[in-house]
Amino acid sequence: MHNFIRWIEVDLDAIINNFREIRKLVPAPVKILAVVKSDAYGHGAVEVAQVLAETGVDMFAVTTLEEGLELRQHDISTPILVFAPMLPFEVDIMVKSGLIATIDDMGALEALALGAKKQSIRASFHLKVETGMGRSGLLQEQLSAFLSRLKDLPAIEMSGVYSHLATAMMADKRFAHKQFAVFSQAVHEIRQAGFSVIAHIANSAAVLDLPEMYLDLVRVGTLLYGQYPSDQVARKITLKDPWQMKARVISLKQLKPGDSVGYGRDYVAKKALEVGIIPVGYADGFGMVPHTRPVKPYDLVKSAAKSISNMVGIVPAHFVTRGQERLPVIGRVGMQLSMIDVTGKGIHVGDEVVIPLRRTTSGARLPRIYVQDGSLKRLRSICRWEDYRI
Repeated sequence: MHNFIRWIEVDLDAIINNFREIRKLVPAPVKILAVVKSDAYGHGAVEVAQVLAETGVDMFAVTTLEEGLELRQHDISTPILVFAPMLPFEVDIMVKSGLIATIDDMGALEALALGAKKQSIRASFHLKVETGMGRSGLLQEQLSAFLSRLKDLPAIEMSGVYSHLATAMMADKRFAHKQFAVFSQAVHEIRQAGFSVIAHIANSAAVLDLPEMYLDLVRVGTLLYGQYPSDQVARKITLKDPWQMKARVISLKQLKPGDSVGYGRDYVAKKALEVGIIPVGYADGFGMVPHTRPVKPYDLVKSAAKSISNMVGIVPAHFVTRGQERLPVIGRVGMQLSMIDVTGKGIHVGDEVVIPLRRTTSGARLPRIYVQDGSLKRLRSICRWEDYRI
């Protein structure tokens, strides 16, 4: 039992199921790297990494040095790749902690070699090759000089090479195949130069649609957390959703016609209503939707139609659910409190509702409850960590 008034529930068995479904699809000896960046997409990087390490994952990846150190501090010994390019002041701790750096230019190569030599530790890195994502990565024309210089740096080892697909989640795979061709040429040149590396480019979308790109290792993030990368990829595996946010109704009040709700008096009751107050707001990520610039006319029309529907009340902009029912949010979403219309629903103070929340924007202050084998395994909050069953 717990006494939280709003919390996130994470079903570890669902994550294990998703990993095993991926493992059935991806044949041995191809390795699986679990991406646990951004606190494992809001699920909790430490808890997810612990259960996946026990289940047989081969490697983890995070974005930042701090994320990698968090796993090390909780005794995760599985190899960890850090995606973000390394800054000079991060070199010493990167080497000392045994994390695998991403190198994408000659300057970072020299810095890692110097740091490894200074500590008398042989440091490992993966080379990031730019193939069309337009982000970080060594250019093809820089590769020959890079490899030539690397041969003179015995303190460091290039254990892998990778790139990032930009469009694998789309129905049109032509650009993905173009990227793969560029990457394959880079891998060939690296191996011809005498370097033994694992090569990886396949992400969650490629795992489903592009098996020819599996190579030595695949990187999965979205699939692990029970979601498909888009509605344009194949549904080849059975995923389970491990994540729910819940909150309790903490107060009820009656509104008369003409009463207003919230800041700005944006909502004025047209009839008698019963309103429930829930302890969730934009500080928790509720009501926060990333803005994406419309690219095609269809996108613009779709965005405008949604905004108009929200404005005139055809479709509520925000809502919570109780069972199969949607309960609309009325008034503005507050920082930590929001109001929902519960008229005629028989709701009482203390009842639970489910909050639709984007996982990666869920507030770090929200408690996480971890369940495995039908039992509470761990509570994690800003105040405490509690293990219930190890």
